[in-house]
Amino acid sequence: MGLENDARLTVRAELCDRIDRIARELPHISPGNLAFAVDDIRRIACDHQLGALAGLARGLENAIAESGGSTLVLPYLEAMSDAVGCESLDPAVAQSFLASVGLRIHG
Repeated sequence: MGLENDARLTVRAELCDRIDRIARELPHISPGNLAFAVDDIRRIACDHQLGALAGLARGLENAIAESGGSTLVLPYLEAMSDAVGCESLDPAVAQSFLASVGLRIHG
């Protein structure tokens, strides 16, 4: 159990680093590179059964595609940072994280 827990913590730390890097580089990153970076996060989250994070990343990917890259990214990144620690596989939990993005955007 110890090694599994260590691996999980390592993956979560890597995901947090990736999310933070996107936030820092956001003013300078192209929509295409942003989409690739978010897709990488989504795939890692899926591989490690982090459903809430994967759902948020998918939502951000869709928002980027639909808006041509002009979507509000930071609210998604904030919610993704919150979701990194969520272990629930319940789809309702993923939906609540997506709803939090709307609240962050619209207040």
